[in-house]
Amino acid sequence: MTDVAAASEALWQQLDQVETHSPFTALSGQLLLGVPRDASAAIDAILRTTRLNFCNIGLGIGPLYEPVPQDAELVDGRAVHRALGALEAAGHRGERVPICVSGPEEDIATGIEGLLRLLGQSIRTRSAAEWAVVDLMTPGVRGQQRAIAEALDITPQAVSAAIVRSGFNDEHDARAGLSRLLELADQA
Repeated sequence: MTDVAAASEALWQQLDQVETHSPFTALSGQLLLGVPRDASAAIDAILRTTRLNFCNIGLGIGPLYEPVPQDAELVDGRAVHRALGALEAAGHRGERVPICVSGPEEDIATGIEGLLRLLGQSIRTRSAAEWAVVDLMTPGVRGQQRAIAEALDITPQAVSAAIVRSGFNDEHDARAGLSRLLELADQA
């Protein structure tokens, strides 16, 4: 399998885990569009894509025409147009983490964009060993470190160290904050 095919398969595997109104669909060439279920799912989609380190990402904040169709190709509204503009801008800015956000309040969209880039850069620095642990974590569930250690055949102390080094708990808290900001921006 070529590197491009493997990267594409990894992207689809990540996006298939995101809860959506309209599942992510390839519209043309390398353009994907989907409608996450809510702000939290949108943040999840962005960070799952950022993890792979080969995609430009555009997020549009705003309304969609109702009812939102199941087929992403039929979705339309201000959010879609903003997302496409944001995606184009992300490809031209030359940022280390190519994420661009467009919304009704430019200063709020810029703030969300900066926070997403910062969080994206943080998760991109994780080692394969840290990802192995993080991928098995469920936020808020107590007592799972021993089970993860057994599954990975490592010590519970190694799991604990990987959680700290990876910034997993900070990411979890930041995701919640970003989701709330995105909800507020969408209400603006």
